[in-house]
Amino acid sequence: MPDKISRRVALCGLLSALMLVIMLFFSAIPLSTYAAPALAGTLSIPIVWELGRKPGFLVYLTVSILSLFLAPDKEPALLFLFLLGWYPVARSQLQHLPRKPVRILVKLAIFNLATCLAYALMLFVLTMPDLRAESAQWTMPLMVGILLLGNAAFLLYDVMLARMADLYVYRIRCKLFPPRI
Repeated sequence: MPDKISRRVALCGLLSALMLVIMLFFSAIPLSTYAAPALAGTLSIPIVWELGRKPGFLVYLTVSILSLFLAPDKEPALLFLFLLGWYPVARSQLQHLPRKPVRILVKLAIFNLATCLAYALMLFVLTMPDLRAESAQWTMPLMVGILLLGNAAFLLYDVMLARMADLYVYRIRCKLFPPRI
């Protein structure tokens, strides 16, 4: 029993630290605004697979709070908080929706709602000066185009999460947790 508890704590602690390092290191690079939270979010796959969604959400919450306080750029931290951190944890539940078109529409609705909330918070509540100056140049067709490209990228991210989960289950898991005889 203690061995099982210590393995859980070690797995969550190690992956939380790695997620936070990714958020802190890559958020300092300007072009990784979306890549850093997306990459950090994929590291919750082993936690969800081995321990369940509850520890996955606890790790997400921990990394979200720490990255909000510590990250030099708040935009990736807020994207992690609003979407890319919790979505890999909740994805397993969304996969149980009955039909594929319904599943895709629900996922896109979640993406659009979370993205609009995150950017509304960044623009109107936190008033991030760089983002505010950049958004002054946006036109409606540009925003619609960016949102459509974001939807396509999110669907690719969803497929990538499925492939990463398969990679973990069929290739990596047996090396990390060999079966005991």
